[in-house]
Amino acid sequence: MGRKKLSCVLFVIGLLAARVDVVAEEKLRIPVASPASITSVVESVAVYRGWFKEIGYDATIYSVSGGESAAVLALEKGDLPFFNTDDNIPQAIKPNSNIRLVASTLNKLPYYLIAGPNVRSYADLPKDGVLVGISSPTSANVFVSLALLEKHGIKNTRLVKVGGSIARLASVKSGKVHVGSLDLGNMLIAKEQGLNVLGSSSEVFAEFLMMQIAMNRKWVERNPQKAVEIVGTLIRACDYINRNREGTIEVLVKFQKNKPEVARQVYDLGVAQEKSVPRHCEYTEKGVQEYIKSAQWSKAIDPDTKVPPTRAFSMPDLYQKGLEWFKKKYGG
Repeated sequence: MGRKKLSCVLFVIGLLAARVDVVAEEKLRIPVASPASITSVVESVAVYRGWFKEIGYDATIYSVSGGESAAVLALEKGDLPFFNTDDNIPQAIKPNSNIRLVASTLNKLPYYLIAGPNVRSYADLPKDGVLVGISSPTSANVFVSLALLEKHGIKNTRLVKVGGSIARLASVKSGKVHVGSLDLGNMLIAKEQGLNVLGSSSEVFAEFLMMQIAMNRKWVERNPQKAVEIVGTLIRACDYINRNREGTIEVLVKFQKNKPEVARQVYDLGVAQEKSVPRHCEYTEKGVQEYIKSAQWSKAIDPDTKVPPTRAFSMPDLYQKGLEWFKKKYGG
């Protein structure tokens, strides 16, 4: 065979191989509550940088604002391989649940209680009942709102389900609700729009398992290597965020569509100053217990429920394998 013919054959084989790689990519739809928030920045970095493609996934992010509970049930049934939310543990601790806690992308509560332009302090809130905008009854934003209100002597409240941070901002601005807890980015936007910040979650506690990466136990058993690579890829994103200010701000602006000034403040306050994103997506036992305490307080978990030890509803071995995969592959 002549050199030209051989070169053509090899070129065609190369194209076919590339074609097979493209076809072989699995679709991976990643649900998040707030696509423009620090709560989903880890998934956003991994998708934007193409890291899921490197492990064989064509990944996209979609919003489930206000529908987090349904996404948790989809995870329970195995319709999702993983979901990162503050709603996972109440389902995971139930008998025979398939949900297992693996890692965390936020180990602090990045929430701020905001109110309308005419409410400058807690004393300005109505005495006959405060309407509180929430995403879902089991979400951490509920605890922050109620805890801050109660701290200032306000117990007469009514929860109004409106959706994620963006929806809560809109509801406060329109007057549909009196207050709502927003993530850092949306709090900055709220201030720009003339709304007032009454308090922050740091007044209640310093450590909290806010975002819980959980996986379906049966899916992991069927796909052990894929599970390791997904966890390792999320750890890669956590590591990148803590190391790379400009690269993360680029994702916050270009992928999450935040304004540049908001993106810079989200990084400088939320990541650099508060250290909200764990270096390797790790979580602590203290953070778990603070979450459980708050969930029992807000009735997301029945206060009379005997909560099992963390190891019973988590997969520390899978996390460790994901961390080792990341370090071996990328030297982090």
